[in-house]
Amino acid sequence: MQKRKIILFAPSSYFVRGWVSVFAAALLFMAYMAGFSDTSKFLIILLAFFWGGELFLRGAILELKQFYIGFNAYAAVSGGAAFLFAVLNNLHETPLFPVSGAGALLPFIFIAANFIKYFELKHIGSSKKFIESLDGFISKSVFKVQDNGETKKIFVSEAEIGDILLIKNGERVALDCKIVKGSTIVDESLLTGNVTLAAKQSGDMLFAGSVNKGTAVQAEALSLKNSSRIARILEEVKKSENKKMIFPSLLESYALNVFLFFLILALIQFGVGAVLEKDKILYWLLVALFIMVLSGPVTYMAAVLIPVWFCVRNGKKSDIYIQNVPALEILRDSDIIYIDKTGTLTTGRLEVAGAYAADGVSEEDVLKAAYTAQSGADNIFACALKEYGRKHKFTAHKLSSVELHPSFGTVVKEGKNTIIAGRKVWLEDKGIEGLPSCEDTKRTVFYVAKNGKYIGAVYFKDRLRANAKTTIGFLKGLGKKICLLSGDNEGAVSAAAKAAGIGEYCAAMYPQDKAAKIAASSNMGERTVMLGDGFNDILALLQAGAGVAFSSASNVFSSWVDIIIKDRDFAAFRRVFELEKSRREVIKQNIYISVFSGVFMFWRVFTECDILSWYDLVLIMFLTVLIIAVNSARIKHG
Repeated sequence: MQKRKIILFAPSSYFVRGWVSVFAAALLFMAYMAGFSDTSKFLIILLAFFWGGELFLRGAILELKQFYIGFNAYAAVSGGAAFLFAVLNNLHETPLFPVSGAGALLPFIFIAANFIKYFELKHIGSSKKFIESLDGFISKSVFKVQDNGETKKIFVSEAEIGDILLIKNGERVALDCKIVKGSTIVDESLLTGNVTLAAKQSGDMLFAGSVNKGTAVQAEALSLKNSSRIARILEEVKKSENKKMIFPSLLESYALNVFLFFLILALIQFGVGAVLEKDKILYWLLVALFIMVLSGPVTYMAAVLIPVWFCVRNGKKSDIYIQNVPALEILRDSDIIYIDKTGTLTTGRLEVAGAYAADGVSEEDVLKAAYTAQSGADNIFACALKEYGRKHKFTAHKLSSVELHPSFGTVVKEGKNTIIAGRKVWLEDKGIEGLPSCEDTKRTVFYVAKNGKYIGAVYFKDRLRANAKTTIGFLKGLGKKICLLSGDNEGAVSAAAKAAGIGEYCAAMYPQDKAAKIAASSNMGERTVMLGDGFNDILALLQAGAGVAFSSASNVFSSWVDIIIKDRDFAAFRRVFELEKSRREVIKQNIYISVFSGVFMFWRVFTECDILSWYDLVLIMFLTVLIIAVNSARIKHG
């Protein structure tokens, strides 16, 4: 398939030309029904061709300059053949070729082509608007607190690290910063995926992208406009949207093959006929033009696009939400699939298996501290600890502040106590004292500290999602390389990889490490897919050629990935491949039906000298589309 794609005009251009074609079709219908003169019909066909098909002519010319032949050329040549056929065949008192009204197909070609292009570019227009909205996502201005205590409104780009900012109620935080005065509650759902409001007070972090839902606070800027975490994520979202915009239209997939088939057939027919009957060159030219008229851009469009609709519709029946259809082709052609471990390959429904305690601390104290640290969170560790706390009747204490750091851990303040729970490396960065020199590499572990000192660790157990191993085997059978990525420790990741039958894995990876790993593969020419489950995977999901996420209703990033799976069974990922295979097979069958329809009509006229009227041609076209629709309904949803 040719990968280059030229997008030439705004959606409104195609929309207007589509209605011009509808108007021309209606006029032509009345002209045939009322028995208007051939000159009247010719003028209407002239209108349909030069107004309805003008965009495709210009598109084809511009693409040919870049040595590209695609759908624009296909539609333009087929419509042009209908126009030229009508002109040449009506130059004589008696038609040279036994077909009346071949030009009647011309408006229908451009009706379908223009409106389909309109909706295609409308989607691209939505992507452009989405990208523009990202630019305005973070406030363009902030209130800077001056030395005299007064506030001054400045552009975000003017703010410097160390500036004191006033963040009011309802305001989205523009820069990563630290509260220096006041306390509030903050919505961090965009960053953490956690819908629970986080309590914040002096000394706590406020991340750009979060929304102040409480009282106004003063905070010290810790980042510049383009260096905050959300700024980097939004930049990746823009890149992802731009990739979607330049991906070839689905209509381009088979257009060249079908176009060349009919073009070669027409040229052979003309060449052989002109050599054998030199006195009938005009007749054989009409034969060639008639073949191109019957090449079927309308039925071709139906053959490609109707299966897409059934694929998306039937995918939903299996809790598979296809938000970017071209991602299916990337999935099919991918070289390597990266898979997140916890919550993706595994169920993500962890259970507390036990705890280690430091000297002078009981295991129950460690578990209670971990429970308190995660009581304001909404992640897989929090769910496991909350379930354990309910069974053992732990009391949830009131928290004065909560800081959630996806893939790292949590910092909470309970009265005078500060509790930190998370990864060992992260606690080391926080300066926690007394951490064990060796990390437990055999289990999934959450380390816990209280008031700056290590008090113990909680370890969890998890299991693979149902049918994970068989699905991995299926993917290997397709020739895909599989790599497991996880922020978990070496032992836990190794055990999960072995249980699932995955040979390659990377442990102790931060979100940016996952994205960098995928970027390295892409730079080496590998076609990549990322399968994740949470906001901590968003950078990797956006970096990959196609992003697929196991998602729940609480995920706030679902519109940023290509395919959402809302099924606990890992076999749902296999069904995505099966859907694509079924779609591709049905499209090929539909194209054969479309080509056969054109060849059959030509054969009937050429060999049996049947006269096909304008309504015969239109009726056969609509019957072919109907057969294609019925065949497309066979796409399986698993």
